[in-house]
Amino acid sequence: MAQLSGEQMATTPDTFDPEAFLVVPARAFEDLEVGEVFRAPSRTLTDAHAAAFQTVSADNHPVHYDAEWARRHGHTAPVVHGLQVLAFTAPGATLFPHFIGER
Repeated sequence: MAQLSGEQMATTPDTFDPEAFLVVPARAFEDLEVGEVFRAPSRTLTDAHAAAFQTVSADNHPVHYDAEWARRHGHTAPVVHGLQVLAFTAPGATLFPHFIGER
């Protein structure tokens, strides 16, 4: 059998090494410093995102999906659910879980 390089070994199905595919190097909790910032990525919400959230939340108020209704009530477009926006502030919506990994 031929020798595989480290990169080849990381991608061979029977020798998969998840450490070779980390988004950022994982650190121990003790290695984190007070004041470090873990920014959430920028997101553009589409009608599909709003529709999916409307489905799971069961919030079917027309302000969230009816553009004409929203305009008649002073909005320029349908309004994204507040809870959906709040979800993007959770630590899991940032790179933070990748920084602490499984340590």
